[in-house]
Amino acid sequence: MQADTKGIESVAERLKLAENERNALMKLIADLTLPWPEAEFKLFGSKVTGGADEESDLDILILLPCEVTTEIRRLIIHKAFDINLAFETNISPLIMAKKEWASDILSFLPIHSFIEEEGVTL
Repeated sequence: MQADTKGIESVAERLKLAENERNALMKLIADLTLPWPEAEFKLFGSKVTGGADEESDLDILILLPCEVTTEIRRLIIHKAFDINLAFETNISPLIMAKKEWASDILSFLPIHSFIEEEGVTL
């Protein structure tokens, strides 16, 4: 399964993301959907709510269809770091297992409610 680049471009246009941010997101999502075709991605934070300034990061929830081990987390964080360097962006990933994200315990956290209510699916 390949990343939906039309969907990403549509969201990027609607949120007024810079070209480098759009390209960085497309690269990150394309790279992560190779090993995890069922991964899901949601943007959240100030870029989505309209409160961003020039130093705001690009918050992204990455939901994986497997347990998120330390090694997987490290791999994704390093991938995001390399993409940030290459595209001069500041992507901040929040990495979770889909099953964990859907759990009753996490549903009570304010960040969960915020992302579910205001997050934008890519």
